[in-house]
Amino acid sequence: MRTSSLTIMICFFFLLKAMSASAQDKIEIRPDHHVGHATLPCTILDFTQSEVKVKLLPSGSVRTYPSSQVVKVHTPQTDQHQQGLKHLQAGQFEKAISSFGEALNVENRAWVRREILALMIKAALSQDDYLKAALRFQMMVENEPNSRHFDLIPLDWTIQETLSPARSAARNWLTSNDEVKQLMGASILLTARDYEAQAEAALRSLATSTNVNVQQLARAQLWRNRLKAGDLSHLELQRWERNLSQIPEHLKAGAYFLLGTGYALLERHGQASACFLWIPLGYDSNPQLSALANLKAADSLVAMGQTANALRLYQETVARYPHSASQQIAQQMIDQLLKSDSFNEKPPTQPN
Repeated sequence: MRTSSLTIMICFFFLLKAMSASAQDKIEIRPDHHVGHATLPCTILDFTQSEVKVKLLPSGSVRTYPSSQVVKVHTPQTDQHQQGLKHLQAGQFEKAISSFGEALNVENRAWVRREILALMIKAALSQDDYLKAALRFQMMVENEPNSRHFDLIPLDWTIQETLSPARSAARNWLTSNDEVKQLMGASILLTARDYEAQAEAALRSLATSTNVNVQQLARAQLWRNRLKAGDLSHLELQRWERNLSQIPEHLKAGAYFLLGTGYALLERHGQASACFLWIPLGYDSNPQLSALANLKAADSLVAMGQTANALRLYQETVARYPHSASQQIAQQMIDQLLKSDSFNEKPPTQPN
């Protein structure tokens, strides 16, 4: 379960009107084990996975606070940045990416540039465009290797071979000296017959990396081969579940997805549904993965005979992820369930 400090929402307070570049930053801080929080006027110097560094106003003193204590960040944004947010909210992903690209051209603050890149990655993931997402992700981690948005890394968590448009680039990434590029390349090519062995070898090497993010994600990616083999045991899945504690909290989505896939293969549908639901409920950084997890949780409920609960999850998938690849399948399942006898039977009448 996510720790309380990491489940605190870290977000921007987006102002409705354009603000000048000289407008004042503010951060809201809640110290550990405290109920209330303090709002501090400041200039934000940097904001990373581990800490936020600020120059307090009006004193000018420089202070550093753990990121886990940050409740909200208030900062001025350019018109292009705000326009991109409106497009993203409206599901207009190409327009959002274009506006964010313009915002990058005029934004000088390094930490805000990283935030804009993260939004561009989110938009690309919403389009299921792993190539565009990967290229932006590489730019983001060049500036901050241990990015607080590392959960946006575009990895494949399925076990079926897919013809990803990113395959050509992935072949180059697989032989790169950059571990993040290797990880993304190996993830995409692990289900490609011609590159499966090379991708697995790369993941095994990355599983010993000193970069904890890369190390733990590579180890979880290797579970995909075990799922493809199809000879899993319940004990092995229990071991995977224990290993979840080693994965950084914000990076657990993919591991939960593979756990759910494993339990579904063993027809342990209650456990499968619970694992899948962790993703849309607590690790919703990749909209496509969240939608697929929601869909598979519903599938597990159908297998258990819980059609009413499954229907609600299918309906949630359609409503919450209208731009996802899973939306159409969910709608088909809704139509199928509503036509079934279990939803058309009249309740028995009570005797007089």
